[in-house]
Amino acid sequence: MPRRMSCSMTIDAVRDRTKTVTRRHPNTWQALKPGDRLTLIEKGMGLPKGSRQVVLAEVEIVDVRVETLRHVNDAECRREGLPLMSAEEFREFWAESHGYRSGVAGLWNIPCRRIEWRYLVRTEGDG
Repeated sequence: MPRRMSCSMTIDAVRDRTKTVTRRHPNTWQALKPGDRLTLIEKGMGLPKGSRQVVLAEVEIVDVRVETLRHVNDAECRREGLPLMSAEEFREFWAESHGYRSGVAGLWNIPCRRIEWRYLVRTEGDG
């Protein structure tokens, strides 16, 4: 059974199959490698009692690497499922959501784990 990854902030982009990249804290997903499969879900934690996780898609990992936020550009924002966000806005958004202070000098040098995938064939009941 594939591991599950929450995509709560980009649900529509996963459903549309336009999101093909995510960035996570570099201390997470360390064992993930190309060829691994993941089940993308709406939300994994904080569900009310009796609620079930909603599966959005099944994916296969294409690339995993640790890089700095310097590598984020507008094309990467589209791959992240955030086409209306500029690279600068994304870097600030990502840094703040991962515990870094906004406007801190060196924002470009913050490391992140970039995870890229391809979607597997849709199956009945797939988001």
